[in-house]
Amino acid sequence: MLTSPNMPDLNLLDVRGMTVNAMLVKLEESFPPTNPTPEDSMEKIMYRSGQRSVVEWVIQYMEEN
Repeated sequence: MLTSPNMPDLNLLDVRGMTVNAMLVKLEESFPPTNPTPEDSMEKIMYRSGQRSVVEWVIQYMEEN
């Protein structure tokens, strides 16, 4: 692997791990767990729930593998 003198020597797995961790952080920020309010429509509640269920599935998958 070619590296510059100022760059740490990272292997491909380290780079992928950092990328996945950054993606998980972004997913958590973008689709946080939320509590529905009485003003929310059923469609909005279901949509948000679907978004969050995907985030939770990705987190669980990453923890298991």
